[in-house]
Amino acid sequence: MNSFLAGGLFIVLSTILAVVGMIVVRKKVGVQNLTEHHEVAGHLLSVIGTLYAVLLGFVVVDAMQHQQDLRVIVDNEATHLCNIFLAAEGLPDNERKIIRNHCRNYAQIVIDEEWPLLAKGGYSSQAFGHTWGLWKVISTFDPKTPREEAIHQQLISEICQVTESRRTRLVNAAHGVAPVMWVVLIIGGVFTLIFTYFFAVESLRTQVVMTTLVALTLSLNIFLVFIFGYPFSGDVAVRPDSFRLDLGVFQHFEEGRMPEKEKILSQ
Repeated sequence: MNSFLAGGLFIVLSTILAVVGMIVVRKKVGVQNLTEHHEVAGHLLSVIGTLYAVLLGFVVVDAMQHQQDLRVIVDNEATHLCNIFLAAEGLPDNERKIIRNHCRNYAQIVIDEEWPLLAKGGYSSQAFGHTWGLWKVISTFDPKTPREEAIHQQLISEICQVTESRRTRLVNAAHGVAPVMWVVLIIGGVFTLIFTYFFAVESLRTQVVMTTLVALTLSLNIFLVFIFGYPFSGDVAVRPDSFRLDLGVFQHFEEGRMPEKEKILSQ
């Protein structure tokens, strides 16, 4: 199901349930009885609401920052892979062809095979194979000239960056928002909303609007945690665009022509 559709259903249902609960409490307890407890309930709500708002805010910001950090990691992985491909130009024909085949196949497999698996915490064994292939070629290459020596050192640095970024990407794909955090967020949101039931105003319509706004605010923030807490799934997930860009660069570099700005990401 589309994550925005699922989020919309969650927001609508939670808001309806919040309003229904408020109306039930209002009828059962009575407006007069509720207004007698406004002073005490107000102080308690300010404490609970503040604590929950701080917790929810930290979780939302952390989830958004975590996804942004992963975008940078993916970009770094693709950038260093592209550097390996380009730097191989100065190597002998045999090593150059092997390295570039590994780079090209790695990028294609990451896009076609591994990226869908990341949403489930998985990975592609074929992509690992091409990573190890790059390591074997680069680490066993015996440079004969100062230029090859400089390129060799650069290639070692670049493949280290690729494998480090890949490892970080795979580890983070296997973990989302911890279940205990979801329990705390949901229970805290429910308790905060229930505390608003200890208040009452004469106009039912006014209180319905107030309760709706509170429920919408809480559910929208929880929805943000949901869509940003799992960075490789959903409609705002991290995409393999950097690797698509790599494939475009590989093709145009070997053909010796400049890439077209509008088409390079569609390769």
